[in-house]
Amino acid sequence: MTEPRLRQAVRALVIDDDDHVLLVHFDAEGRWVPGGFWSCPGGGMEPGEEPEAALRRELWEEVGLADPDVQGAVWRLTRFFELHGFDGQTDVTYLVRTPRFEPRPQVDLEAEGVSGVRWFSPAELAQGAVTFSPRDLEDQLARVLADGVPAEVREIPAI
Repeated sequence: MTEPRLRQAVRALVIDDDDHVLLVHFDAEGRWVPGGFWSCPGGGMEPGEEPEAALRRELWEEVGLADPDVQGAVWRLTRFFELHGFDGQTDVTYLVRTPRFEPRPQVDLEAEGVSGVRWFSPAELAQGAVTFSPRDLEDQLARVLADGVPAEVREIPAI
C-alpha cells in the first residue's frame, strides 16, 4: 500500500481587534461544495519553503497583509480529494492578530479559485448561513480565543 501524496499548505486564522475573522471564498464552480466555501487565507508551500515564509507570502498575495504578527500554529487538518496530482492536502493553520484592514489582493485570485475576501463576525460564524472550512470554524475560533496558541498543534477532524 502506498502512502497518500499530500500537498503541504499553510493557512492563517486572521483575527482583528473585535475578534472578526478574515476569510476567502473558494468557488471553483462548486467542485468541492455546491456554492463554494469560506476558508482561512493561505495555500500550498513551494518546494524548500519554510512554513512561516509561505504563510507570509500567501497573506501578501491573497489579502495584501504585509509583515503579519504570526503567533503560532493552532491546528492541522488533512483532507483527501483530487488536487493537481495529489491525493489531498494537509493545512497547518497559524494564528495571526492584526488591526482591521481593507483586503487588497496582490494576485489574480480568480485564477486560484478564490472569488471573494471578507471579514466575518463571531455571530456570523455561529449563524452558519454559508459553508466554512473547517466546518466547525466557530468552535475552533472560540477555542483559540479562549486558549491561545497551544503548546503543540492540534489535529482537528475533517467533518
